Amino acid sequence: MSLPLARIVAGPANAPTLVLLHGITGSAVSQAEAIDHWVGRGYRVVAADARGHGLSPRWTTAELDRAGEVLVEDVVSLLEELIPAVPGTPASPAVGDATREFCGAARVSPAFAAKAVNPVAGESGEPESTPAAPGPRPVLIGHSMGAATAMVVAVRRPDLVSGAVLLDPARYGSRSPQELRERGAARKRARAADLADLPGAVARALANPEIPDGEAVAGAWAGQRVDPSLLDTGVVAPPVPWEEAMADLAVPTLLVTGDRPGSARVGPAGLDRLARIANPRIETALLAGAGHDVRRTRPEEFWAAVDPWLDRLLGAGEQ
Repeated sequence: MSLPLARIVAGPANAPTLVLLHGITGSAVSQAEAIDHWVGRGYRVVAADARGHGLSPRWTTAELDRAGEVLVEDVVSLLEELIPAVPGTPASPAVGDATREFCGAARVSPAFAAKAVNPVAGESGEPESTPAAPGPRPVLIGHSMGAATAMVVAVRRPDLVSGAVLLDPARYGSRSPQELRERGAARKRARAADLADLPGAVARALANPEIPDGEAVAGAWAGQRVDPSLLDTGVVAPPVPWEEAMADLAVPTLLVTGDRPGSARVGPAGLDRLARIANPRIETALLAGAGHDVRRTRPEEFWAAVDPWLDRLLGAGEQ
């Protein structure tokens, strides 16, 4: 039986829960500023290390053969662990009238170091169960690979989530398998170069104005912790076409992207495709000048787009 994903848990135990899913070569702790921010606004944050990242289990050969599906299964298992199996627990807004009301207002819109960041572990060193309090189901917030995974989880298991925030998701089918393997090989070479000069890797991260100081060292560490065998596959998303999944989403969803050429994965062209799909449950935010990492490249605009949406969905927000 596979071990559970490692995770960071911070914030009030009885608060609405946000589940953070990072991108390829990232980790839970490399999102420290986001964890701090949302805990400060009254949320409970569970930031998970994806399989083969951070302190989570490594990939087996059998798992690598179906890596995209395993990413989805891991998040489903995490959500099932977080949600208490208690009779009478309120139904997820994802399947109730509240969601239909929220989604009815959805529209495609124009641009508009953590205090409690500690892994929860028992004496065995494995993460303890950290069930959410009865109430709204968690909201998935994913970036890139994490966003693609969150999207598919929300499509397949809407009973487990209240909604999803997709930060410039990786789009399955937009690159050939050969191109994906080449990009994976490039990431592997970059990882090896950083490993050969860790002080230089940290210095470069600290010098990058678009990487928060509180995440620079953690990001360099995360890059070293990624399982090279996953990079060999080139997998960065579950094997579900992006437009198909977006059309099938039945929970409130916010997609955030940028317009920086050569960086943003969805961008204005992707938003045009979404407009044609016309799923009323999806809202979008286009952040002018933002790159693929929308939170880091345009932080003020990012919080201004995401926080009100979360507050409206979950009724939390800064206390």
